Amino acid sequence: MAVERVKKPIWKARWLPGLVVTLLCLLAAGSEPLSRLDWAAYDLSVGFASGRPVDDNVVVIGVDEASLQQLGPWPWPRDRFAQLVAQLHSARAAVIALAIPFDSAENLHGLDYLRHLQQDYGDEARVREVLGRAEAGLDSDGALGRAARKAGNVVFGMPYRFSASSRNDQLPPLDESVSAFALRDVAANRPAWFDFVPSVLTARTTAADRLYPPVAAIAAGAAGIGHLNGYPMAGGSLRAAPLVLQYGDRFFPSFSLLVAAHSLKLDRTHLTAAPGRGVQLDGNTFHTDPAMQAYPRYYRGRDGKSPFTTYSFADVYGKQVSAAEFRGKIVLIGLTVPSLVEMVDTPIGETMAPVVASAHVVSSLLNNDLFSVPEWAVWAQIAVLLVVGLYLMFVLPRFRFGTGLALSMVLLFLLANAHFMLMASQSLWLPLMVPTVALIAGVIVLALRRVLDERSMQLRGELDQAHRNLGQMLQSQGQFDPAFEKFRRCVVDDGLLEMLYNLGLDFERKRQFNRAVGVFNYILEHSPSFRDSRDRIRLNQEMEKMTALGKGFAANTGGGTLAMSYDKLQKPMLGRYQVEREIGRGAMGMVYLGRDPRIGRTVAIKTMALSQEFDEEQLADVKARFYREAETAGRLNHPNIVTVYDVGEEQDLSYIAMDFLQGKPLSAWCRPENLLPAEKIFDIIIKVAEALDYAHKQQVVHRDIKPANIMYDEKSGVVKVTDFGVACLVDSSKTKTGTVLGSPSYMSPEQLAGKKVDGRSDLFSLGVTFFQLLTGELPFVADSLASLMYKIANEKHVDVRILRPDLPTCVSTIVNRALYKDIEKRVQSGHHLANALRRCKQQITKDH
Repeated sequence: MAVERVKKPIWKARWLPGLVVTLLCLLAAGSEPLSRLDWAAYDLSVGFASGRPVDDNVVVIGVDEASLQQLGPWPWPRDRFAQLVAQLHSARAAVIALAIPFDSAENLHGLDYLRHLQQDYGDEARVREVLGRAEAGLDSDGALGRAARKAGNVVFGMPYRFSASSRNDQLPPLDESVSAFALRDVAANRPAWFDFVPSVLTARTTAADRLYPPVAAIAAGAAGIGHLNGYPMAGGSLRAAPLVLQYGDRFFPSFSLLVAAHSLKLDRTHLTAAPGRGVQLDGNTFHTDPAMQAYPRYYRGRDGKSPFTTYSFADVYGKQVSAAEFRGKIVLIGLTVPSLVEMVDTPIGETMAPVVASAHVVSSLLNNDLFSVPEWAVWAQIAVLLVVGLYLMFVLPRFRFGTGLALSMVLLFLLANAHFMLMASQSLWLPLMVPTVALIAGVIVLALRRVLDERSMQLRGELDQAHRNLGQMLQSQGQFDPAFEKFRRCVVDDGLLEMLYNLGLDFERKRQFNRAVGVFNYILEHSPSFRDSRDRIRLNQEMEKMTALGKGFAANTGGGTLAMSYDKLQKPMLGRYQVEREIGRGAMGMVYLGRDPRIGRTVAIKTMALSQEFDEEQLADVKARFYREAETAGRLNHPNIVTVYDVGEEQDLSYIAMDFLQGKPLSAWCRPENLLPAEKIFDIIIKVAEALDYAHKQQVVHRDIKPANIMYDEKSGVVKVTDFGVACLVDSSKTKTGTVLGSPSYMSPEQLAGKKVDGRSDLFSLGVTFFQLLTGELPFVADSLASLMYKIANEKHVDVRILRPDLPTCVSTIVNRALYKDIEKRVQSGHHLANALRRCKQQITKDH
């Protein structure tokens, strides 16, 4: 039957690598490595699109090195800034913006002292006038606040400390003069589904857990207070400018946004913030990303100079610059000395002072030069990634390597051009590095897989025949699992399917049903209708459930059996023996009727799944004891002891092949209503005593003498002692003391105590058996094992003649001698016991 085409396992599907790469890139979106790539592409695009002119109305007054040399070291008194504000107000500047923190009071201790003096000497008019002038001179904060109030267009900057969480229940309270500048009209927060989309465009609104506003004396005169430029992003560049800052449940506009608003004769009451959509200023919308961040354009100057007109603070303060230069201008004042303020990197590769960076943001806002992030950006990212994923899954695998690489390069070129063209022509930023990385990674992964597949096919072709030959050899040696592994490495054709089918039948014969199912399933994967494989799978699965097998033969304990009657099921094999049926249970496992097909001998096969019965630490010792049983029994050659023919191990199942016995165990005649005649009982016990005497002379102790381990054939009168399964060799080459094994009701006191035992312990057990066969009851009976052990060790048994008054007194004497607690007073050998039994039997015969 020809091999049929079937579906490959999912892990072999050609589309799987593309799917995995796409999902990994989707999960990694927003991670630092991919974010850095997005920002690097953004920086490159901004550099190409920075040729537009700045707003000429934006000028900068910098506290530079020349100013420090002329006016003294930093910090300066605040009245100096008050004077500059007054000068700019007189020059009719449109907006005066101070990007300098004024969060701590100046001359605080001197002012407090003067105020105390006014309280003490305020009654004298002259003194009060002098102290008042001194207070006004020292109150530089108040002077700046008054100058700002008089100008009416002064905007102050407010530094902040970034917080990773927007929820903060314990925030320092704000002065009312600062809280008044919070935005009142803030729309609902961004859509909840944004939290589940990993992207650089879905970050939360910038939040702070600490604000550093101007002191109250200064804030009282401010026309606006806004937070200063944001913190550098991935790569250390200041790319985005948060237009709105969240502080608890309040939202504050940025310094640059307020400056732009006041330049248009508007204030914060004209601002509306809508997280996820943008900021509106009196109908004019500034597009932002979902985190309320604007992406300003950074302008390039000529010959390495700033694109903004910049003046030295000292020159303006000293009136060396004409007041007309500031008429109608937006004046930003701030530190430009690197030793006093941390410079910031920008996407165009230039380092500048924060006040200059704020000037770029203000100019971008006023000129509408922002790079906007469209509302559909996240959906576009997902859509492009989906297209790339479908390409990697279903298009690229269909082409040869060269064609696929060329097609992928075209797609990569389109992605790059889409990104740069949108930035250059439309000022739209659409991050596409996630799908770009997915495309590049997918091409590499698919190329590597193709190379590996081709190499694998080449090696498989070279090794296929060698694996077939080796698999057949291993199968002939009974090593089925290694043979299956070899066959699985071969190219599947009709010949291999036949080999696999025969291997499945071999597993079935060994009663390794789960492995047989595995082989037949493998056949069906390649040929769904090959012979009767489906029927074989159902049959083996049924057998698996019926026998409760867990791992091959090792499950043949606790009710499991190898021999089952089923028409379509072949008879199992243990080594060279064919198992016919189950006939019972031994001390260490199941017992089967078997046949040696080579010589036609019928045998009893005793089995035990040692690996299931014991843990790995004990397994080696238990196996040694199991094979020691065979060695022990093999050394015994007596007509009343079972003969052992062979011992072996099949997978995890150890077995012993021994003589098959006719008859039943003596346990069949241990009930009061089903007792044997006394003469037959004497004959049986005499034979057992002689067998034990022989074994004891061979240094072998049975340790588990009981009716179940003595076979008796009523027709022939044959008696056999079976199951030396718990025997221990007592010579010095073996163990000196064995573990307590066997049946407690038949054990001697010393055996129960775990002491070293000898043949006299077996004679005690034989005495218990003799008592039970005569009376149908045990001499020692208790409700618990502990009570039973106590009785055997300390209490005297019931006299046998109380239960059987028809027996002569010699029976009581024999039983008493066999059941002595003291081993030295007990009958000393099986020979002596057999002789005593013969004499007593003669007396019984005479009496009858």
